[in-house]
Amino acid sequence: MKKAHIIFILFLFALRVSAQGDTDTVVIHSAQIYFDFAKDEIRDTELERLNEISGHLQDDFSGFVRLTGHTDSIGTNSNNDDLSARRANQVIQHLVASGISPKVRFYTQFNGENQPVADNGSDQGRQQNRRVEVEILKIKTTEIVQEEIAEYVPDYVPEIPVKTTVSFIIKDEETEKSLEAKVVYKRYITDEAKTYLCQAGGANQINVDLDENQKMFFEFYAEGYFHNSVDYLVKKGQDNLIIILLKPIKEGNKLALKNLYFYGNQAKLLPKSIPELKRLKNSILLNPNVILEVGGHINYPNTHPDDVPEWSVNLSERRAEVIYNYLVNSGVNEKQLSFKGYSNTQMINPYATQEAQMKPNRRVEIKVMGYLKE
Repeated sequence: MKKAHIIFILFLFALRVSAQGDTDTVVIHSAQIYFDFAKDEIRDTELERLNEISGHLQDDFSGFVRLTGHTDSIGTNSNNDDLSARRANQVIQHLVASGISPKVRFYTQFNGENQPVADNGSDQGRQQNRRVEVEILKIKTTEIVQEEIAEYVPDYVPEIPVKTTVSFIIKDEETEKSLEAKVVYKRYITDEAKTYLCQAGGANQINVDLDENQKMFFEFYAEGYFHNSVDYLVKKGQDNLIIILLKPIKEGNKLALKNLYFYGNQAKLLPKSIPELKRLKNSILLNPNVILEVGGHINYPNTHPDDVPEWSVNLSERRAEVIYNYLVNSGVNEKQLSFKGYSNTQMINPYATQEAQMKPNRRVEIKVMGYLKE
């Protein structure tokens, strides 16, 4: 249903209720679901709140859920209107997938950036504005008005799920030889991960039931190889093919960690870096004889290494040490690991002038140094 159509229906609903004068709407639960910048995926931090909402909507519940989507002020009005709609719909999808009462009726409003609750001039304020407001309502009214409400309130009816195929081809990055590998996959609307074992050269595929195109996250592991991972938009009812290359673990090879984020000018990881570190840990535990160096690199272009301030040099080493400590504390054999700061001596783009060129310079790399003697 188009946005304008929904809003028009809600307007009619409001008119009919106010005209009767004897309708009592009771909000029995409310919550805010927050989102990352420019994203509509449900964050892991919001799952507990969503489960609490779902707990109010079980078999004995008969009522309405009002969802109002919002964004911060970054971006165009059109894009933000669309983003606020997608956020509200993601919340609906999650609640439906959790097994709520079929009697629940949803209606939504998409406000884009038009109703901020905080100042958009700060990161903290913008985070508060990136939200979906959820209200669970019971409506006490006469039978006549109930019939009118049933006519005007949009009923969310999920589409019938369609069995959808995702196929995998996993190869050695250097030789393109087909590999046997483990695939760990999950949907964004659930925290439940599943595992599939791919055979070398065989037909490897999974089937998922989808009622719409949906983003999924895939991790790939193989003995003798670094891990890899990918976000993939799985298209409903189509044959989806994912081709993945794994870098072999052999002396001299390096892996630049993806999805690794530090606070600005600090050797402190942002929480969203933890999934990547868990993947690295799993990869190393699968290869217990390899010796690895954790190397920290900073962006300091157009500058001779001797002229880089000491605090920047130290930052590269301290960031490498943070990764080292995480791995050791997570069960990796410390005999397999060392760490080193490289300052700006190994920049990918030593003469960078734009952020897109500078970003690869700021990295943590895992380098294969050799193997433990048996």
